[in-house]
Amino acid sequence: MQALGLIETRGLLPAIECADVMLKTAQVELMGRTFVGGGLVTIAVTGDVGAVTAAVEAGVTAVKNIAQLSLVSQHIIPKPQHEIESMVVQRANPALEQPIIVPQQEKSGFDPITNINEPLPNQDTAIEATEPAKTIKASTNAAQELHKEAVDAWIQEFGLEKSVNTLKSLSVVKLRNLAREYQELGIAGRAISKANKELLIQKLKKYYEQGREK
Repeated sequence: MQALGLIETRGLLPAIECADVMLKTAQVELMGRTFVGGGLVTIAVTGDVGAVTAAVEAGVTAVKNIAQLSLVSQHIIPKPQHEIESMVVQRANPALEQPIIVPQQEKSGFDPITNINEPLPNQDTAIEATEPAKTIKASTNAAQELHKEAVDAWIQEFGLEKSVNTLKSLSVVKLRNLAREYQELGIAGRAISKANKELLIQKLKKYYEQGREK
């Protein structure tokens, strides 16, 4: 992580506008948002120092345009330690996190992986996951990151392609923390902290492909 930009707002609407403007202004990546409590929301972005600086300045202006009192604080941390990433994620309120849909046994031809951004066809008769899927869903829905042991079981139960598709729905921060649990991933340390989602997915997929060949 080259630089970390943080803006804290009072209310969700200013936070959404802030994030939108930041991403449109500079080449930065949205790490996530944290509900601090009392109506306070913190938006975090990462990128090179120049891009983060420009994004934060634009975000601050956007929040002030909605209401001066909506802006609580802003801060930029150049070259933060990689542990900061998990700190930002873990402070999020699990009850407010959007659930990540995991592979489930299909009924009526509905595939929860290919339809990952679509609602279930009937909420009253929602598809029930198998026990392994429930375990994985619990780990991905929690504030903490998904662990290697759960992914191993996931691959064995649902196959590589479906599992990789669902890994793509995770944030880059969770993927980086997951990648640090692998000993032979071909990437480690600061390289993981700087890796984007595409590279991390590629390394994880290659790891399991090589495991099947052995």
